[in-house]
This record gives sequence, C-alpha cells and structure tokens, in this order.
Amino acid sequence: MKRRKAIGRILIASGATAAAYGGYEWFELTKKPELSYLLSKTSLLAELAETLIPETDTPGAKEAGVMDFMMPLLTECTDTKTLNRFIEGLRDLEAHTHSRYEKDFLQCTAQERDQILRYIEDRSQSVNETLGRARDRVLGRSFFETLRQYTVESYCISEKGASQALRYIPVPGRYQGCLPMETDQKAWATN
Repeated sequence: MKRRKAIGRILIASGATAAAYGGYEWFELTKKPELSYLLSKTSLLAELAETLIPETDTPGAKEAGVMDFMMPLLTECTDTKTLNRFIEGLRDLEAHTHSRYEKDFLQCTAQERDQILRYIEDRSQSVNETLGRARDRVLGRSFFETLRQYTVESYCISEKGASQALRYIPVPGRYQGCLPMETDQKAWATN
C-alpha cells in the first residue's frame, strides 16, 4: 500500500470517528431529559443549595424554601440542552463524591461538601471567556452555573430571603436615584 493512500485512509477514519462522537454528544444534549431522575434527587439539590447559601444570621436556602421555586424552574423553564447538562452534571457530582469520599453527598461534612462544589466549579469554568460564552450558547449552560443561578434567584424571590437577608420595602414610595449607604446596610430586594 502506498503512503498517500494510508494517510488518506487514516484521515478519513479519524474524521468519521470524530463525526460519530460529535453526533453522539449532540444526541445526548438534545434527547428528552430524564425528569424522573431529577425529581428523585430533590433532597440532594436542597443540600447543594444549602451548601451555596448556608444558614447564618439569615435563613439558609432550605429554610427559605428554595426548592419550591427551583424544581419548577428546572423542569418547566430550562431549555433541553441546559437541562441535560444539568442532569449529567448531577450524575458527575455523585460519581465524584463516591470516588473521592466513598459516601453520598448527603453524608459528607460541610468541609467535604465545599470541596466537592469547588471541584465542580473549577471543572465548569472556561479558560477563555469568549469561548465559554460560545460553548454555553451551543451546548447549554454548565451544571454549576445553572445550580448557582437558580439557587440565588430562588433565594432572592423567597419571602424569607427577600425580607430577612435582603432589604425589602413592599411599597417603595417616590424614586430617589442616589441614596447614601448606611453602615452594615443590606442589599435591596427590589430594583
């Protein structure tokens, strides 16, 4: 066999392999999300949210009822690609927890939970911001980005989060564009 034919066949085979892998990845992202798996992991998601927003002098994510808003947000308002990446990220988190600590996330200590989330966050970050935005547009947002965004939004929308952790005035009155900040003032819950 001649060298040119061999190189050509190698290139064709590697191109076909890359195309098949890309097609499989695209299928995985666009398939119907496995909602039964997601709904079975409600307690895990509640603990993940509590790890992101723990209880201090203000209520934590679990006490604020973040899951009451977060699950419908995931199941009804999230696009298919992002939801599939979220479910895959949840599986990766469980696999990493089992391989690293040989127990479930729910059984881990607060320090171990923090380390697990830092590992997941580091894996989800992109080296280049422009490439990261392009990747998110094509493939959907990453697991950690979606978890963090939905946890914070759900917390700020909750009654306890808006009234106890943030500063809230139900009827704000007249518009004042610039106000001086007081010492130890909380952020505003209303825009």
